Amino acid sequence: MKIIIFVVLLFLGSGCSNSTSKPFTLNIIHMNDIHSHLDEEPINLTINDALIRVDAGGYPRVASVIKNLKQDRVNNLLLNAGDALQGTLYYTLFKGEVDAKMMNAVGWDAFVLGNHEFDDGNKNLQIFLDELSIPIIAANIDATGDSELFDKWQPYIIRDFEGEAVGIIGIDTLNDTVYSSNPGENLKFSDEINTTQYYVDELEAIGINKIILLSHFGYENDEKLASHVKGIDVIVGGHTHTIMGSFDELGLSSDINYPQELFSLEGKKICIVQAGSYAKIVGNLHVSFDNQGDVISCSGSPILAVSDNFSIKNEQGEYEDVNESLYSTIIDVINQRDDITIAHKDTQVETILQSYKEQVDEKKLQSIGIVQETINHVRVPNSLYNNTLLPLGSDVAPLVAKAFYERVKDSDAVILNAGAVRTNLDEGNISIHTVYTLLPFSNTLYTFLMSGDEIHRVLEDALSYIKDSGGSSGAFPYSYALRYDINMKKSRGERVQNLEIFSKSDNRYLPIDNTKIYIITTISYLATAKDGYETFGTIVGQDTYFDYANSFVEYVKHLEDEAVAKLPSREHCIKSYEE
Repeated sequence: MKIIIFVVLLFLGSGCSNSTSKPFTLNIIHMNDIHSHLDEEPINLTINDALIRVDAGGYPRVASVIKNLKQDRVNNLLLNAGDALQGTLYYTLFKGEVDAKMMNAVGWDAFVLGNHEFDDGNKNLQIFLDELSIPIIAANIDATGDSELFDKWQPYIIRDFEGEAVGIIGIDTLNDTVYSSNPGENLKFSDEINTTQYYVDELEAIGINKIILLSHFGYENDEKLASHVKGIDVIVGGHTHTIMGSFDELGLSSDINYPQELFSLEGKKICIVQAGSYAKIVGNLHVSFDNQGDVISCSGSPILAVSDNFSIKNEQGEYEDVNESLYSTIIDVINQRDDITIAHKDTQVETILQSYKEQVDEKKLQSIGIVQETINHVRVPNSLYNNTLLPLGSDVAPLVAKAFYERVKDSDAVILNAGAVRTNLDEGNISIHTVYTLLPFSNTLYTFLMSGDEIHRVLEDALSYIKDSGGSSGAFPYSYALRYDINMKKSRGERVQNLEIFSKSDNRYLPIDNTKIYIITTISYLATAKDGYETFGTIVGQDTYFDYANSFVEYVKHLEDEAVAKLPSREHCIKSYEE
């Protein structure tokens, strides 16, 4: 690529090579997996045994943190490890426009493509990339001259810091991009590890001995890559939303040191970092190199950016402002820690975002589709709604499950609990506000590799939770691309009968194969074995990070002029129900 050749010649001409290196420290400011979470969001923290709610993150707030970190120090490198898109109404409504403006305002030095950048195909990605004024890298994705994405990114960039050349290589996860996202034609994806080694070798051949991998490959994969590739000094990662550091002391899940130090095949130190997700944490890494370009030390801390408005639940279960004494205690705790800060919003970035926030509020009420006739929701079959008996139960839940099935394109079936759906779909216009009333929780879609026997067991789990354990009827299992009879008179293990799964290749329902492995999609709530779905808790699932409400919004929008309607009886999951 011409740009790379020019940069390489520039650095060679300036004498940047191993022989002229000198010790120096690089300050890396990084974030990952923002997923269009551009505005602040409430989180719960545990401070002095009290559960405190506070607004955290958002681009205006983290932009202020980044600006403060850059002040009064040199050799700052700003890295964004991918998945900027997909996850909130900012993306649903504006398809990357506002994300690009936020990213440009921060001024990232490099942005690696993530798998979710490809969710809406090549054309949408091209429009987004054209709006960016920052370098884009992805070494293991090649776009041919016939693609609208041709020449939109480079495999790496080279930056100069006080005469020291630093190479930054970008890597995207192959499997999730190809099989779970929606890349278009004329794209070639290559193995992550082999590609990384190829470009490390290329950089070293031109005398660059300080190399950073900007990785959207996942934390465990980054560790694996570190042990297989020679020449990498630092891996700034994303994809797995990994929170590193000591945030467990604040009630957030984190059990990996920041930074994590490993050793390469050559016995040289490698530093690995990641900064959670959703624009709440800013990574702040300091890397010291010797005169051979090897890492001497790496240190620093991720920084959680919060407001100074703290609230706590009262006896009625409602949040109210903390009292003056507790406020003072919270401030003292924050001031004693390096990994959390009270950050005021950057006014320039907030002004840009504010105009879109107002549009979001307006657009939420606009119609995105029409419901042909009221689609009813009850939790369990044989229930009455408006004096009408619904022998097969909810007509809304299977429809929502179908939306998830179409969102995660490699799904073989979807399993959903009744309680995830909260209302009917009334006849008439349907808006985004309607959908978020229908599906109000903070769920994402998870996938599991499950045998037919495990699928049967997870359905039995849910029914047993209701029948045997006195659990909520909200656990009742609905699905799409599965069909089954339910007999609640039977014992656990025998209540789900005649289980069938839709075969895409045969275009018909077939008896489920107890030994065959299927891809099952569910919601994050059930993925953690909630509502009695115990079998999900015995299997390691994968978060797609598709918001469940947004997934239904996309389903409705893709219908275009077609009305939203309940599923035909042949697609309803419940074939019969006895109690």
